[in-house]
Amino acid sequence: MFPAAVTRLVALLAVLATSAVAEIQDPSLTGPYAVSQTTLQLYDSTRDRLLVTEVWLPAGSRRFPLVLVAHGNCGFRTNYEYVSVAIASRGYVVAAPDFPGVTKADCDANGGTAPGDLFVEPPRDLSFVRGVLHQRDVGLGDRVRGQRTGLVGHSLGGAAATNASAADGRFTAVALLAPFVGGAAADRVRDLRPRRAFLVVGGTADTTVPISFFMPFFDGLSFPSFLVTIVGGTHSGFTDMDAHLSPEGLARQEALTRRYATAFLRRYLAGDRRLAAVLTPEDAAAEGPDVELTARPR
Repeated sequence: MFPAAVTRLVALLAVLATSAVAEIQDPSLTGPYAVSQTTLQLYDSTRDRLLVTEVWLPAGSRRFPLVLVAHGNCGFRTNYEYVSVAIASRGYVVAAPDFPGVTKADCDANGGTAPGDLFVEPPRDLSFVRGVLHQRDVGLGDRVRGQRTGLVGHSLGGAAATNASAADGRFTAVALLAPFVGGAAADRVRDLRPRRAFLVVGGTADTTVPISFFMPFFDGLSFPSFLVTIVGGTHSGFTDMDAHLSPEGLARQEALTRRYATAFLRRYLAGDRRLAAVLTPEDAAAEGPDVELTARPR
């Protein structure tokens, strides 16, 4: 008969093993951390630019890796909470700035057109926010672990994320959702050191930025790089709302996006290999006929 202490240890290991398997099986689910939310006013005096930034913090006193979320043209910082909150619940500090002149409010006030710069300033905004959030006097420096930072960018936010990664070596894990990037962008990031890892996700029903538009970019990337194709996925289906999708269709697109973005960040930002099996064609095939994955891990 096992001593009581040994029995308790075996039971604990069984619970931990079950939790690890559950996480590997479905990383699209909410993680173990409760998440709080706050809004920061970050001012870049060198450019006279105020960046209103939403931050999601996992509970606890630990330090966590930082992930920035970049909204698209005429979007806004809280337009991706289905993935922002989920990533934070997995143990990341997640921050999303509004890009001045490119938000929904800016577009609404300007007849539906963004009056601000679309390509030059947003990548600088991302680098600025990354740097500020590592500073202790902002109040988050003691919550952020390490200098390496992840990026999630949608549409024109994908262009901002790609350009920020090309200019700033701290952005090493980049997840792009229907990114507005062409083949030439791959030349700027392909051979950089430290090496950048890319996850590119697109939808076959996206008529705004179709997969064919950014395929030359993906084809030009080096390793590691991954392409996820969501059959029936739309452009706005990568946000929290899309009137063209049924509630079930939107929930499915968001769940698939969470699944592969979570696994990607866990592997290439946190350095945890336990979810590497999710980033495979076999995993996508097991998920169903509405998703395909191309993997170039090395």
